[in-house]
Amino acid sequence: MNDLNVGRGHGAVHGEAIAANELTERIVERILALHPDIVAATNVVRETFEADVELTVPTRDGPRDVVVEISWGTQGGLARRYRHMRSRVGGPVVLGLPYVDTRTARRLRAEGIPFIDASGNAWIDLPGFYVEVDGRRPVMEGPDRRRAGIGELSVAGLRVAFVVLIDPSLLLQPVRKVAQAARVSTGSAQAALVSMAESGLIVRGRAGRLKDPEALARTWLSGYWSRLLPKLKEETVFGPKPEWWTEGGGDSTVIRGRVSGDAALAALTDRIVPTTTIVYGEPSWLDVRRRARLSAAGTGSRVILRERFWDPEVLAEALGESATVPPLLVYADCRASADPRVREIADELDHLPVVQGAQR
Repeated sequence: MNDLNVGRGHGAVHGEAIAANELTERIVERILALHPDIVAATNVVRETFEADVELTVPTRDGPRDVVVEISWGTQGGLARRYRHMRSRVGGPVVLGLPYVDTRTARRLRAEGIPFIDASGNAWIDLPGFYVEVDGRRPVMEGPDRRRAGIGELSVAGLRVAFVVLIDPSLLLQPVRKVAQAARVSTGSAQAALVSMAESGLIVRGRAGRLKDPEALARTWLSGYWSRLLPKLKEETVFGPKPEWWTEGGGDSTVIRGRVSGDAALAALTDRIVPTTTIVYGEPSWLDVRRRARLSAAGTGSRVILRERFWDPEVLAEALGESATVPPLLVYADCRASADPRVREIADELDHLPVVQGAQR
């Protein structure tokens, strides 16, 4: 048969939803819309695995069984879950997800992980059956919003969430102090704190504290990847090796609390030899440029200068003396890395935002 190339078009849904779970129903609907000859079965039990959905897909070499693994996770843990299911199935596996944005889709394709989401965004590459759909808007809430009951945080709200994760004692401080730490207006800080409190993530007032730090960290991660990170100014330059930065660069007061990426990841695990350093600071990063003798030419190790989105003086006690940023941000940056090796190792450390929290 000829190759089936379902590019960026929109197809009508064929067949009825056949699963009880809402996400599974939507995934099955989207899959059946891809081709009239696709057959889907749910809750399949085999000798070596159980499948949420099992498909029979027409390919150039004849019908092919494909397992769909439904997952509410949209970032950390996906690669591990895919590899685990693939090893049990011994054949093609597609992840079924609530929503895959353009950045995540690019990452999954680079890692060779097929997927389809509830909106119909998809990437499936089989002999004679190729699907790539991108850019559709979400039709379902992600796992963090469902669990936490929180609406989508604005970019300013994400800054506020980050600083209270880094230093929960800020919840005992006046709103203006939180705003200063996050570098946002007092009104934006107030709105974010109200939203988080109403969602059961924090407690305000004299008993101020993080009520559900895990849910807040996961919500922040999702928003950081999709909304905050793309808005941060950055520049790629070249300079000292990663270990120079993590050892303080000869002046810990200049580097303190700035280093992220795989240079910082190497401080958390010995499984990686870092090649790239992310350094947070104030654009145009003049103090760091002078100290590290950075250049735009491709000599030396790769360094990404990125806009800092917190006030280091307000958070000085929480940040401590280390050259690296808190584990939460190290994890977030490494999961967004262009290097699949860094993403894989960070993926295995997805407990960091929960176990170690944002703090040191």
